[in-house]
Parts: sequence; structure tokens; C-alpha cells
Amino acid sequence: MIDLHCHILPDIDDGPHSWKTSLAMARMAVEDGIRIIVASPHLFREKTVDLNALNEKAAITARISEFQKKLDAEQIPLQILPGCDCPLSLEALELLATDRVMTINDGKRYLLLEMPDLSIPPATPDICFQLQAKGITPIITHPERHFVFMENPEKLLRFLDLGCLMQMTAGSLTGTFGRRVAKVSQMMVKKGYIQLLATDAHSTGGRPPVLSKAVAQLTRLIGKNAALAMVTTIPERIIRGERVF
Repeated sequence: MIDLHCHILPDIDDGPHSWKTSLAMARMAVEDGIRIIVASPHLFREKTVDLNALNEKAAITARISEFQKKLDAEQIPLQILPGCDCPLSLEALELLATDRVMTINDGKRYLLLEMPDLSIPPATPDICFQLQAKGITPIITHPERHFVFMENPEKLLRFLDLGCLMQMTAGSLTGTFGRRVAKVSQMMVKKGYIQLLATDAHSTGGRPPVLSKAVAQLTRLIGKNAALAMVTTIPERIIRGERVF
């Protein structure tokens, strides 16, 4: 399986704070059947917009290179690729325009895009259209946990029509975020709103790098082939920079 969204790099955002924990997360992921992880730290170290706390592409690349060497030395069969959890903000879009935001696998084709916590800015559809016009497909992260989409899931249709992809967090299906999120998640999956499943892991505890339990739940909802596609063929096309559909 491929995990397209994971905060596994140490001391770079609100994920793990040590190599020891990062390696423990890697072992857990491999045991679960994950073979590739896109390390996707927040664009800004503290999540709030702060240009002085920017996770530059070079810093992400260097951290991944160091991590891969440690994984190989420990004989942990896991490949780490670069990415970034990019917030929808004016500052982030300006950084993206100057190639200072890490797209998935640095391919400049797909971008993990996180909405503001409590709102969807009116300009968001236009921003997504403009990104598509530049060849970048937005992957909207964890819409099932966003207040607006939880209240009105049909609002996702506008973004799907614009060619955006939707990435659900594995724990949302398995109850990590409560019954309401689990119920909304199931409904979104059954209506075909979701194309990708990822861990959005931050640790080995509350939000671990585990996909298999959610894949089992997906299988019951939409069938084995469609469930597996969300963690195999679709993310593989994304990391290659290929068209998904």
C-alpha cells in the first residue's frame, strides 16, 4: 500500500520529535503493509502562517534523504517520498507560484491542500481552477473532518467537478475522531466523493501509520477492488505524476 499523507519526519512540524519515533512509525507502517510513504510535513512548522517558520523544499528533501539512509541501515523496507501539507492561504499560494512548496514527489502535478479549519473561502473554487490551469491537481485533505463539509457534504461536488481529488483519513472511518465523523465518512465513501485514503499519521499512538483497518471498512462499503485502488493504483499514479482517471 501507499500512504500519500503522513507526518513522519522528525522535529519539522507537529509530528514526531525524534528519529526513534519516526523509525518506530516506519516499522509500524511496514508491518501494516505500507511500502511507500509520502512524507508531508506542514508547510509552516507551527501550522500557523509564519514565513520565518517555513519548511523549505531543500529542508524537506534533506530530511527525507537522511531518513531513507536510516531506514536502509535498519533494513526497514520502506520508501520515503517528498510532499507537503499545504494550507489554503494567500501566503502559501504565493510560495507555490515561486516553487517554494513541495508538491507530491516534487512532480508539480499534485498538491495536498488543507482548507481553513472552520470555513471554505469564497475564492476557493477559483483557486482550485487556477491551480488546475497550471497543471496542478489539488488533493483536498480530510474533508470528512472539516466543519463545512461535515454539515453539507454535497459542497464537495463543486470541487470534484473542478477536477479536485478528495483524501480521507483512515482513522475517520475506524472511529478515531468519533461517531459523527465515522458516519459522515461512510456516507461520503458510498456516494463516491472520496478517491484516496491516507493515514495523516503523526505518531505511533493516537494517529498511527495504519491503513489496513480502514481498507477493511472500505471493502465492506464499496468492494475490495475500489477499496484497494484508493491505497494502491490511484496513489501510485499520483506519485508518478500521471492522470488518475
